[in-house]
Amino acid sequence: MTTALVTGGTGFLGSNLALRLIERRWQVRILSRPGASHELLEGGPFEFVEGDVLCPESLPSAMRGIDVVFHAAGVVDYWRQGKETMYAVNVEGTRNVMEAALKARVDRVVHTSSSAALGIHPNEYVDETYSFNVKPERFVYGHSKYLAEQIVLQAAKRGLPVVIVCPTTVIGPRDIRKVSSGMVVEVVKHCVPPLIPPGGINVVPICDVAQGHIEAAHKGEVGERYLLGGENMTHRQLYQTIANVVGCGMKLKVMPRWQVAFLAGLTDMLQPQTSGPVPLTGDRLRLEAQTFYYDCSKARQTFDLPNTPLRITIGRTYEWYESMGEFEGVNENLDENGVCKYCKRNRYCEWPPSPLKEAAQTVHD
Repeated sequence: MTTALVTGGTGFLGSNLALRLIERRWQVRILSRPGASHELLEGGPFEFVEGDVLCPESLPSAMRGIDVVFHAAGVVDYWRQGKETMYAVNVEGTRNVMEAALKARVDRVVHTSSSAALGIHPNEYVDETYSFNVKPERFVYGHSKYLAEQIVLQAAKRGLPVVIVCPTTVIGPRDIRKVSSGMVVEVVKHCVPPLIPPGGINVVPICDVAQGHIEAAHKGEVGERYLLGGENMTHRQLYQTIANVVGCGMKLKVMPRWQVAFLAGLTDMLQPQTSGPVPLTGDRLRLEAQTFYYDCSKARQTFDLPNTPLRITIGRTYEWYESMGEFEGVNENLDENGVCKYCKRNRYCEWPPSPLKEAAQTVHD
């Protein structure tokens, strides 16, 4: 039986990966920081070892007897944890893991990078040949993942059998920090403004990303990177799809580009606090006005990947957040007709939508 160590296993991507590994009959060891919550893995047949990617002395024992290391630890929500912490974990933490894996002589390492490491290339379908191309301060998260990739590639040159996977925007259950899957929460809680920025992203279900990691362990070429992505779609298309799945009546319009620049500058000056899962900043507005579209055919041709419909994943994500009590009291600000008392827009009514409601919506659309 193959034994895996998952760093970041108590987080969104890592917990989904760990559960998928158990389904594939792997033995799974989770590197867990002192005091970290095991809520996302509660009741599972996992071995937890205390350690931290920022404490290199904790890694050798964690890797003892391990066949494959999945390095999924990383900081995405730097607005909560700070840019310094993000760079420390994403860059120096990666360096520590690669060094420990070299010394432990593991059979394979799968490093979780990000499509953000490829930079910003508007109006292009980006593949694995692209590289980071913007000032670090303009895209700090992408820069941190780019630096981490350089460390990984150096380790590959030194003989480490490591493969890089680059997920795009991942959506699915267990996104407890509500980073990307928080879009579902934003729609249900009515945090999405009626005018949204232009631009678009590539969205991929978490179950497909988890399987992509396992496929990379078996079939990935050492020193290569693989984009794990799904569907390219505009922000409006994505939010409208979420709204349709959860039965929300909102109809979204796209903000003109000149207005994005104006609002981004105004936001920089005012630095407002928002109620959504991800804070609204000038940098966020500017990034969301760009297109982050990807050509993920390399991974599709190399790996045996599922192609989970986005609507199915959105539904599962909704149900998971609901089971966690995220939507308790969400209807308190609705009138008797299900319309928001403040902005007069419809919000979701029920899940799943009834056949009659679906039929009516189809006719209306």
